[in-house]
Amino acid sequence: MKNLNLEEIALPQEIITVDDVEYLVTAMSATDGLQFMEKHQDSIDKGKADLALMKQVICKYVCKDNKAIDTKRFDVIFARKFGHLSKLYSAVLEFNFQDVFSEADSEE
Repeated sequence: MKNLNLEEIALPQEIITVDDVEYLVTAMSATDGLQFMEKHQDSIDKGKADLALMKQVICKYVCKDNKAIDTKRFDVIFARKFGHLSKLYSAVLEFNFQDVFSEADSEE
């Protein structure tokens, strides 16, 4: 029997801490990541945030307290915490596209 390689059957996950709050972030699949970059790379490079996209990404890829962040939880968790939300979104993008951001920095 062949040994299972978890890297080939499960998306990577990492605990990310933002302002002393821990979140479990699941990586985007390669297909989702490519589609994301195709649609949003220019906006990200220019520092423009699509707020609806921010909510979509957080709800799809982030968990808090071992629970998914659905639309209802999103509204409660991040009420009056827009700076925190922005930091979390940036951390999720960094986690998913670290190699892309690193390449852009090294070209300058």
